[in-house]
Formats: sequence, C-alpha cells, structure tokens
Amino acid sequence: MVMSNHHDAMPLREQAMEALQESTTMLQVACNLLEQGNKKEADRLHKAARTKRNVSVLLMAKANALENESEGRMSPRYSDYDSQTAH
Repeated sequence: MVMSNHHDAMPLREQAMEALQESTTMLQVACNLLEQGNKKEADRLHKAARTKRNVSVLLMAKANALENESEGRMSPRYSDYDSQTAH
C-alpha cells in the first residue's frame, strides 16, 4: 500500500504537466490574439489558461502529498533527523 501511493503520484504528475503545457499554449495564443487586437477573446483565453494552471498546481500538490505520505511511512521523520544532527 505504501508503494501504491508513490505509483499513484505519477499519473497525477503527468496530468499536472499536461495541464501546464496546455496552459502555456493557451497563453501564447492569447498573446497572439491580443497583438491582433482581439482583446475580448484574449481575455477569455487568458482566464481559461489561469484556470488550467491552477488545476496543474493542485494536481502537483496532491502528487506531492501522496509521495510525502508514503515516505513518512518508510523512513523516520525529517524533523527527528534534523533535531539529532543540528548544531
């Protein structure tokens, strides 16, 4: 079960990267539209790109949480290690 958290994180990371790439493409198109004077459509696409980027951030955070959960079960807490080696 611990390993499944790590493996579950990979599809989330892939989805996050796809959403980020789509967001980047959308922003590039929005810039082109703005240069052509189509402010209304550029604004709409910019808003959609921001939403897509937010989805990417949330997916990546979820993947990180899954990995941190599985690492916490497999190894001692970093705070315990840090307190023993500090100073």
